[in-house]
Amino acid sequence: MSRIKLLDCTLRDGGYINDWRFGKKAIQDMTEKLAESGVDVLELGFLKDEPYIEDRTVFNSMKQVKALIGKKKPDASYAVMCEVMNPLPLDMLEPADEESADIIRVIVWKTKHDKDGRVVDALQEGYEYCRGIVEKGYKLCVQPARVDQYSDEEFVDMIRRFSALKPLALYVVDSWGTQNAEQLLHYMHLADENMPKETILGYHGHNNMMQALSVAQAMIKEGFMRDILIDASVYGIGRGAGNLNLELIAKYMNEHCGSDYDVQPMLEVYDLYVRHIYAQEQWGYSIPYYLTATYNCNPNYARFYASHLGLDNGEIEDVLQSIHGDERAMFSEKLARQILERQKKNN
Repeated sequence: MSRIKLLDCTLRDGGYINDWRFGKKAIQDMTEKLAESGVDVLELGFLKDEPYIEDRTVFNSMKQVKALIGKKKPDASYAVMCEVMNPLPLDMLEPADEESADIIRVIVWKTKHDKDGRVVDALQEGYEYCRGIVEKGYKLCVQPARVDQYSDEEFVDMIRRFSALKPLALYVVDSWGTQNAEQLLHYMHLADENMPKETILGYHGHNNMMQALSVAQAMIKEGFMRDILIDASVYGIGRGAGNLNLELIAKYMNEHCGSDYDVQPMLEVYDLYVRHIYAQEQWGYSIPYYLTATYNCNPNYARFYASHLGLDNGEIEDVLQSIHGDERAMFSEKLARQILERQKKNN
């Protein structure tokens, strides 16, 4: 019988809000409390090729991850994430052992820009990196960014390609929170029909349109005959409008799926740490994030135009409507300012 499992990504996706600077003592305490809650997978942060700081959940060595994990909780798995566009080189990654993270999740991209600015395929590069992860002895979760950019044929081809690596899980990822339950279930069924029976089907969503919880509930009710893994974070802390709320989906699963998650440690993490981060830098549903989802734009545009430049919602919509093709996916403050100036000149 299939199992529905929870992955907590508070310390990883939540780091987009505070540059992963949770503080050394907070990181240790949050890790312990979230493990006590009974989540099935605890994601501790990013693996990246950059200097290590104890106060951040960004690591450049599995030794640093081991030190944080300490003695593993028997029923939990521990994960970290890599991104192919800014990876930890494989020669810097120690082989897996009993004390290391069990799982490495890899964000793979459909396309990228080469040195001449041309759009080129990026999936093979992602495949080769993922193969290196497997060869190091880690369990692999494949996270293809922005599922909405794939046609059905492209998505099936991608699923079949990465299935050859026998990953622990393949994900449907709504990176910008643009998709409703019907749209995402369509991709979930395509994945379900084209990957090995033993592979877990994952879901990672964002709340730009306040749909992450309803999508997760729809996925649960769909009755897939394979294990399901759902990502969530305390109070939804995460990039853009944030993630599925861990405390909400845990409560739902306790009531409807026979799960036995302890919500109290999740609430303690909120009280002791997350609410203070929220007081400094807010996330969650807002009209600017709704607008970036409506116009299929990188959510960083919402944060920049609303929080940094103070544009009202009408002004933000005017700018987003003027953004061209690839600019929707790309974001930098320089580009955002150029787009704004271009839009003003054209009006």
